[in-house]
Amino acid sequence: MSKQQTTIIEALPAKPYIDPGIFRREQREIFSRSWQYACHIEKLRQPGDFIVCEIAGESLILIRESEDRINALYNVCAHRAARLLDGEGCKKRFSCPYHAWTYNTRGELISAPNAKNVTGFDVGNYRLQSCQVEVVHGLVFVNLDTGAPPLQQQNPEFVADLKAYTPDLPALSFVHRTETHLQANWKVAIENYAECYHCELIHRELVNSVLDFESYQIEAFASSQRHLSRPQQGAVRAYEFDESAETEFVAWWLWPNFSFQSYPGGRVHFWKWTPIDVDHTHLTVDWFFPSRDIAEWESEMIRHHAATTFVEDQAIIDSVQQGLASRGYQPGPLMVDQDKSRYSEHAVAAIQQLWRDAMGDKDE
Repeated sequence: MSKQQTTIIEALPAKPYIDPGIFRREQREIFSRSWQYACHIEKLRQPGDFIVCEIAGESLILIRESEDRINALYNVCAHRAARLLDGEGCKKRFSCPYHAWTYNTRGELISAPNAKNVTGFDVGNYRLQSCQVEVVHGLVFVNLDTGAPPLQQQNPEFVADLKAYTPDLPALSFVHRTETHLQANWKVAIENYAECYHCELIHRELVNSVLDFESYQIEAFASSQRHLSRPQQGAVRAYEFDESAETEFVAWWLWPNFSFQSYPGGRVHFWKWTPIDVDHTHLTVDWFFPSRDIAEWESEMIRHHAATTFVEDQAIIDSVQQGLASRGYQPGPLMVDQDKSRYSEHAVAAIQQLWRDAMGDKDE
């Protein structure tokens, strides 16, 4: 019997996590060319409903035009570039605060003061620029790359599981946000999320009272990853839940910075890591439930998550960023085992390869 060849996979060097020039390239090469989660459809149910969001440094207006159409418009006036809207609300038409050029929900210019006195001026020649928008089972995504393939085409496994684990997702209501500013590069946070090699040491409450850690597994696809686990059983549970609801834990991560989780008990939340600069990242975790009238066990689920896993990860992520800036750091091996066990870092290796592919594996 021949000895099986093994290959050590070395982690990325420190520079991609600490170099501002590489961070600027990531905005162009990664965040401007990937599907970015914008909001739950709850924000855009009625014609005229809008929300302003920022993607890769660009301000966008997400606005519902009709029952079957949502537009993603650049939030910059076609006249002299003023910002048009902020926040969220409902408007069938909206005007620039600078010179009152007025647009409809399709981004078409419908009026401009003094237009009739300007020879050759035609409102039909001016409109807001737009980008791709896609609604996936109640989740609204945008992509600044007008030539990017559809998200559902790129990630069919994710879409199938999203519908299977949360069939009522489009009808759910926002109930709570947990958020923080990480003093770390976005990749440090994503890679931490992608492995459970650290879970028994850092997340003892999670593995002892929420998940059946023996069953934990991570599967990597082309540009997404799925985490699965059975729930913890018996008296050691952190919270009780309705056994008739979906009880399996599932988490889906989508390249580069979004995750969906369904916790034991069938309650969902969405993670979004927004890069601020090379060593700061804003993390939000938004919970969506069937009703805004939260049951006691649902409140305990949110509280337990915020008090354990969420804060435990922040401390170690910030610590890693500090270590990456040290001259004493040299990249170590990723602990990828052949069985892709719950301790394996194969999902981290997959993320780092996605980064290399997107960036061309070269410096600024």
